[in-house]
Amino acid sequence: MHISCSPFVRGGVWSGAIAAYIVSCGLAAPPSEQKTAASVEIVRDGKAVAYVIVRPDAHAMEKEAANDLRWAVGEATRVKLEQHDSIRPDDTRTAIEIVSFAPDAVALAEVAGRPDLPYDGAVVDVLNKKLVIRGQTPAGTANAVATILMDDIGVRMYYPHPLFTIVPKATGIRIAGRVCRPSFAYRRWSGLIGPEAAAYVRRNRLSDGRVPVPQWGFGHNLSSIISVAQHGKDHPEYFPLRDGKRLIRGSNAGDTPQPCFTNPDVLRLSIEAAREFFDQNPKKDTFSLCVNDNPWYCECPDCSAMDAPYRDIPVGRQYSESYFNYVSKVAEAVAQSHPGRHVGVYAYWNVEQPPRNRKTLPDNVIVALTQDILQHYDPAYRQKDRALLKSWGGYAKNLNTYVYYGLGWFTPRTSPRLAADDLRFGAANGVRAIYCEAYPFWAWSGPMHYVASRLQWDVNADVDRILDEFHRDCFGEVAAEMRTYHDTCEKYWTRARAGRWFEGLDNLAPEEAMADLGLLRAARRYLDAASAKAKEPEVRERIAWIKKGFDFSTAVARAFEAKKAPSDAAGRLMSAAELVNAAHAQLLAEPAYAHSYYKAGDRFNRKWQGWLDASLKKLRIAPKTGTPASTQPAGIVPPD
Repeated sequence: MHISCSPFVRGGVWSGAIAAYIVSCGLAAPPSEQKTAASVEIVRDGKAVAYVIVRPDAHAMEKEAANDLRWAVGEATRVKLEQHDSIRPDDTRTAIEIVSFAPDAVALAEVAGRPDLPYDGAVVDVLNKKLVIRGQTPAGTANAVATILMDDIGVRMYYPHPLFTIVPKATGIRIAGRVCRPSFAYRRWSGLIGPEAAAYVRRNRLSDGRVPVPQWGFGHNLSSIISVAQHGKDHPEYFPLRDGKRLIRGSNAGDTPQPCFTNPDVLRLSIEAAREFFDQNPKKDTFSLCVNDNPWYCECPDCSAMDAPYRDIPVGRQYSESYFNYVSKVAEAVAQSHPGRHVGVYAYWNVEQPPRNRKTLPDNVIVALTQDILQHYDPAYRQKDRALLKSWGGYAKNLNTYVYYGLGWFTPRTSPRLAADDLRFGAANGVRAIYCEAYPFWAWSGPMHYVASRLQWDVNADVDRILDEFHRDCFGEVAAEMRTYHDTCEKYWTRARAGRWFEGLDNLAPEEAMADLGLLRAARRYLDAASAKAKEPEVRERIAWIKKGFDFSTAVARAFEAKKAPSDAAGRLMSAAELVNAAHAQLLAEPAYAHSYYKAGDRFNRKWQGWLDASLKKLRIAPKTGTPASTQPAGIVPPD
């Protein structure tokens, strides 16, 4: 699927109470209204020729969409569109109605108006003296207004910061009729933070969970079904047998082992938990059976009989047979008691591979295949990942992907082209929806995240055109220098080497091992050249904002360099560490960086302070052992 921009042809009928609700709220156009044009003026010669209608009881996302439209028109033309809560019969201006077919996907199932559109699709309908922006749900309405902002007004939000919100000036605005249909059923991102994060999500048409997302029900969840607190004392048999002992520990999905998947009571409790969830959450259609986030699986005789002979692969030993047998039994029970409901699972880590003891999974199982797609600079790694995705396509009727753009790297981990290539391959091979651990480092990942947002909406979008537009809009006369800066950061990441799953997650040593400090220095030169050449104050501010982040990457690079100094390496490293700490404090002054990987706390300290402590220990004992202070290749110098 891809977005189309064509006039909406009305079709179908509405049924039951929903139809009555729609007509009573003014959402249905009376039969006398006819389309008169493919587009309509809302501002002409610097004057408003339209007004906005939003019901008083409108959903928050509809109200935000109306505010966005009025804001964008005002920024572009200095014209303020009036807002009212109903049609003004004597007003000759065009009425812009911002409405939805239904409040959510469950109610939408009763509406036959546009069954071809997903829950967050929409139509923009040009009628006689009326423009109707009508989403399937409020999520679709928000996407329709975001599309109008982008395509008809030219609004861009390249980063979650006011500096990078672009609104071209105009004296007139026309809005075109269109159908808005995303390429992927949902586009959920985690790790976006800061006061402008919600606007970034909204204006780039990413999924917002305030309207329940159909067939979304994931998250490491088994520890809440079989918890140590509830069952550990009386039922040790519910927990995995490892090395001859039951492993009973933990309080959350990170440290609670997997349950024994062949235990009949574990199965019974899981079925009961799923049914209770659906009874208590009638608007939710998916229950998570995703494994806990650790590798502690059961190897009791019954589980081993399914999983053995074990497949020991680079990501870890596989237990897919016992796990997906358990998942299938829960799913079959749910299908009997709650038709139309699903269970969501991760194909992740120790259950990444499809099960050998089943040809398919029940139709109501939704598989989210986790892939570190930024490792696809390695052709062999990419080939294995893609073979795995295609293999899962034969097992699961509903296949989604769960990808990782940000893993907390301090030095560049970015590639708009790898992100785009993955999205296109997924769309061509049956991937329905995307979940993305975004967790950006905006100083070098901005273009990648923006390209990904555009292609997750329209997988056929032109990447080079998007990148050209990105740099032209943000950096004007120094677009070429900033494009080269970002290309150099991408080159840094995509250099030839073996791909490794989750490389560098919470561990700085892999960044040190693959560092090319000459490339980082080159990137910094392009950044400094752009700053020196830029004349527009706003462009200079944007570059300064990016430099603030890159200063941290530069400081980390200096620490790598100091560690291999021929003399007093420990002292030089301590001095470099002070620069890293100062740059980190500067980084956190920007709220958009203060997510879990970079904010001050245990996770950041484990990565940075852990590496520093280990490096100092190694340097201080090196003269006694004769061990070289570092294996970093000679001749590499830090960025200036």
